[in-house]
Amino acid sequence: MKPLPFRIKIALLSSVISGVVLTGFGITAFYMITRQKIESLDTEIRSLGTRHPGWITNRRDFQRLDESLGFIFGENHPDQVVLMVKDAGGRLLHTSPGWPADLGPDMLDITLEDDPEAARGDSGKRGEGSRGGGRGWGGQGRGPGPGGGQVSFTKIPEFITIQTAAGEWRFGLLGTADTTMILGLNTRQSRAELDRLRNAFLLALPIALSLVAAGGWIVAGRALRPMQAIAHTAELVTARGLDQRIPLSNEDPEIARVIRVLNRMMDRLENSFQQATRFSADASHELKTPLAIMQGELENALQEALPGSKEQQVFVNLLEETQRLKTITGGLLLLARADAGQLKPALENVNLSAMLEGIIEDSRVLAEDSRLEFAVNVVPEVMVQADPALLRTALLNLCVNAVKYNEPMGRIDVTLECQTQGACLIIGNSGPGIPGPDRELVFTRFHRVDVSRQRQVDGIGLGLSLAREIVRAHGGELELRESRPGWTSFVLTLKLAPERK
Repeated sequence: MKPLPFRIKIALLSSVISGVVLTGFGITAFYMITRQKIESLDTEIRSLGTRHPGWITNRRDFQRLDESLGFIFGENHPDQVVLMVKDAGGRLLHTSPGWPADLGPDMLDITLEDDPEAARGDSGKRGEGSRGGGRGWGGQGRGPGPGGGQVSFTKIPEFITIQTAAGEWRFGLLGTADTTMILGLNTRQSRAELDRLRNAFLLALPIALSLVAAGGWIVAGRALRPMQAIAHTAELVTARGLDQRIPLSNEDPEIARVIRVLNRMMDRLENSFQQATRFSADASHELKTPLAIMQGELENALQEALPGSKEQQVFVNLLEETQRLKTITGGLLLLARADAGQLKPALENVNLSAMLEGIIEDSRVLAEDSRLEFAVNVVPEVMVQADPALLRTALLNLCVNAVKYNEPMGRIDVTLECQTQGACLIIGNSGPGIPGPDRELVFTRFHRVDVSRQRQVDGIGLGLSLAREIVRAHGGELELRESRPGWTSFVLTLKLAPERK
């Protein structure tokens, strides 16, 4: 499974963490607001009971209390507030017309505890409060009434939430030693407010998480900006671009330290590469003269040796090895110049078709022992701008490889045509093909596939790398087109010479 990009991971992680925090905050806030609503209802119930102290003295005031509640809550008060009064023995004294039908008097038969402070006459000094538990919003709670001395309660008030067919009610039980009043408020309005608050939170939560994710994406992008600069510079570091350095960043000390370390590493790499290139160029240049002298001496000795003698055979072998050394040193010198950016072809108009036909004739001579078949399709008069000597070296290396890595009685196809991108040369040959792991390394210097080693083909693995460097110096490209068992082909493209007017 492909791993997620770093920026997406940061955005998702920010959303998950923020979601957990916001959800926890929302649940806590909703619980606290719910408790506050319950306490507000309990306070209102106690306030309604203490405003009308006459209900304690005689039964006639119960109807007056109902009427007062109707005046306070309006015409719809039976759906909002209900009243029930019992005496000390549990006998029903009064019931509001809107009392829930499915809520019998026995369901609220709760014994109130005596208030010891009320017995001392200081119940009015106690603060408001309740303690909850049970069912519904807060279950059952109890607490003294508010101060002010309007009603002398001798019982500790109890509060309970009950769900009925008509809705959810919050009941408060207020009483003295002789009478107990049960006052209930419908929680529909308070519940609706809480539902609106919950829905608003659920609607705002995904919007907030989206904003957090967008913020995480932006922050991750800013954090990765120095890394992108490092990656961009690293892509530019090649044999010809070792002078590239990462711009210093003062935003983050940690990133700045990484940049300094990488820049120092590239300094060391550039110095080492320049030393190696200089050594390769100097060594190749210095070897040219002694090799030329050795070749001249061996040729003179070969002419003076008796035909068919042992000395003549030794001189022939030494002369072949000297020629091989000259070819290697010449290739190394060209590659060293290419690495240093000093391989600058002397361009002139070259008839690529004619040059290729001459190279093919030389290749036919090399292929006589293997009896290879040539299929040549060369468009005449294809003109390119190139250095004739360098271009001939590149083409000769490709054709020689097609001969060397072929099979007896195999085939070589050479096709030259003009396309929109320029001159296109395709050279293919039969043979075992290049194994998969070696296809990416065919242009690597000194690399030779196992097949060539087993066949002990002459060469050191510089031909293709040298050919590609020469082609690139001319603004072209050399690539491996295909390689499969039985067939391998390379494609070379060069810019056409401008037409003369």
